[in-house]
Amino acid sequence: MEQPLIMVLLTSIATGGLSPKEAGSASGLFNMMRNLGGSIGIASLATLLTNREQFHSNRLGGGISLYNPEAQQRIDQMTQYFISRGADLSTAQNQAMSTTGYAYASISNIVRREAFVMAFNDCFYFIGIALLLSGIAILFFKKVKASGSAVAH
Repeated sequence: MEQPLIMVLLTSIATGGLSPKEAGSASGLFNMMRNLGGSIGIASLATLLTNREQFHSNRLGGGISLYNPEAQQRIDQMTQYFISRGADLSTAQNQAMSTTGYAYASISNIVRREAFVMAFNDCFYFIGIALLLSGIAILFFKKVKASGSAVAH
């Protein structure tokens, strides 16, 4: 709903004051630049999301070690899980502490999930700042009188 309202306004600003002959070409150029800007924005956000996920994953993963009480508790839970499935204590501990075991994969998945949540939060924060700056920039735009010659899409 909001996009058509914003696009009509931006198209009016971009093509306002032009003759009908120039407005058609200006509208085409405006639409091309809008599509290009959208593509650049999406690529930038995808890159930001990937970088921030890696950053948060490294920060969260750095706190996990065999000496961390929460990690040790999770490994103990997984040891009990493997014992309940019929493994003896030694085998269950090896499975729980193995880098290919379920406990490590489970902790890794939790860290990755939380890192993605934090990365998406960072992206929304970035979008909010960009929106705020754009709103402030609009206050400084030159006022354009609406005329019948402007082409709106």
